Amino acid sequence: MGHVLIALAVALAAGGISASLIPQLTALAHRLGLVQYPRERDVHQKPVPRIAGLGIFIGFVVALAVSFWLPVDRFPIEVERILLLLIGATLVVGVMLWDDLVGISPFPKLLWQLVAAAIVIVPRLRGPDHGLVIEQFNSPFGGVVHLPLVAAILFTFFWILGMMNTLNWIDGLDGLAGSVSLIACGVLFIHTFFRPAGNPQFTISLLPLALGAAVLGFLPFNWHPARIIMGDSGAMFLGFTLAVISIIGGAKIATALLTLWVPILDVAWLILYRLVNGRSPARADRGHLHHRLLDLGWSQQQIVFFIAAISAILGATSLLLPWPQLKLAALVLAGVIGVVLLSVLARRTGQELKRAAD
Repeated sequence: MGHVLIALAVALAAGGISASLIPQLTALAHRLGLVQYPRERDVHQKPVPRIAGLGIFIGFVVALAVSFWLPVDRFPIEVERILLLLIGATLVVGVMLWDDLVGISPFPKLLWQLVAAAIVIVPRLRGPDHGLVIEQFNSPFGGVVHLPLVAAILFTFFWILGMMNTLNWIDGLDGLAGSVSLIACGVLFIHTFFRPAGNPQFTISLLPLALGAAVLGFLPFNWHPARIIMGDSGAMFLGFTLAVISIIGGAKIATALLTLWVPILDVAWLILYRLVNGRSPARADRGHLHHRLLDLGWSQQQIVFFIAAISAILGATSLLLPWPQLKLAALVLAGVIGVVLLSVLARRTGQELKRAAD
């Protein structure tokens, strides 16, 4: 059975399961009253179920099971890493689903995120053939940077937690987090599936393929006006899984950073903006890029297409640029443009709010 047919079977399994489960979860949530009522910072106007993350997760798991049933040869170290990914992801989905339904305060949520990250990181202490940590990456100035184990562990914790919260924080418009995640999955799939013959990563490519297909099965039900949203269980699961997938077959930090640069920059800017203005970084508000564009009169669909298009362009750039130096230059350029744009938007929306108050 060829690679293309295997990839197609995995994608169909993930997308099919996800697309079939989401309507059932929507109906179940309405029947049991498991819906989120609009809050001050929310953009939806009516109660919406927020348990779609469970459907995305099940679609991903079933697709991985199919890949193990098909003739796919994996090294033992890869099997262990996938198992750790699934254990950590199951914990994330379970805890965050409870948060979606009942509520968990911020500090316990952070502790559970640390536990999920530890599941994939701590086994590295058994030896180099166990666990997952970012121990080396290509330097933009040439050569490879090797991190001491302690530094590598801390950096990996930061990477996983940062990705989890980035995807969670941008899940503020219908279809936004799903669209950005789908693009990131597509870029990581292309990056691994079409590797040179001397360094094949076909088995790794099935991971972003399964995740992306599961997201694709969910998106039609989440497009504006959304019939269901993914909730923290979906956003945190996507962030966790993307973070692990980007390092499971060798660190692809630059690729992931460029593709997800818009939400990452938005989160970094928002944390700094809140601190400068004397507010807690963890306190939710309408300061995100998508909120500011919405306040300027953009429609939800326009904002999603805008951010998704930039993510796709940056993702394609990460695949096409041949040298780490160029990727670093692209990151810096995108960062400068992003900071300028966010500064202008913050000033303009602030002026609009002041006029409205007057």
